[in-house]
Amino acid sequence: MLDQLKCLIEYQKIEDKKNQLLRSYEEGPRRIAELEKEFEYFEGQCLLKSEEWDNAKKAQRAIEQELDDLRGRMERQKTRLIEVKTNKEYQAIQKEMEDTKKEVSKNEDSSLELIDKIELLAKEVAELEKDLAERRAVLDEQKAVLEREGGEFKARLDRLEDIRQQVRDRVNPDLLKKTDFLFIKQAGIAVSAVENGVCNVCHMNIPPQKFIELQRDEDIMQCPHCHRFLYWPGHEGYCISQEDIDTI
Repeated sequence: MLDQLKCLIEYQKIEDKKNQLLRSYEEGPRRIAELEKEFEYFEGQCLLKSEEWDNAKKAQRAIEQELDDLRGRMERQKTRLIEVKTNKEYQAIQKEMEDTKKEVSKNEDSSLELIDKIELLAKEVAELEKDLAERRAVLDEQKAVLEREGGEFKARLDRLEDIRQQVRDRVNPDLLKKTDFLFIKQAGIAVSAVENGVCNVCHMNIPPQKFIELQRDEDIMQCPHCHRFLYWPGHEGYCISQEDIDTI
């Protein structure tokens, strides 16, 4: 068995696990952002409904003020009606009073409609605020879970990095340089098993003689197609336990 090749296989499995943990670690903040965005949408709906409620109350107060003004105008018109001296003035004031009564009636109808609307909006706002409070509680709980999981993933990544560095220290510098280059060039996969004469990553057949030499385990070999380092899993010594890596 080639110790350097075994180190490379272990290095590859550690890199695979690191990438898996990184994806899980980075998923947390992304999911938190999604949850906060969903909450902000419902919070915005609640604020809009609350604003609509406030505007309705302001409009109703404005109408009540206008009604007070109109009623005051009617009282003044009644006083003037008593004081008029000609029939023409009397008819003119009566016309003004009729117009004022129409305005009063119109505003009273509007006021009643707004009162009904305000009551309905008050119920809707109360329901939305209750729903929003429940959503906030759920959001805080989910964020706490995701943040706790993120901390656990970070701790595992730190432990894995220590192990990764120990493996790197055991690899020949020139071989390590080639391996790191392959990690960059070949989408994070620098080492591949060969089964039935086929590279498990690029799925290309390797020459029969090369496969025989690989099984003899006399030298570190590379795939003639993708140039990844090759190993034959038929050698038990190269069967790095994934369970050991997964427990990190």
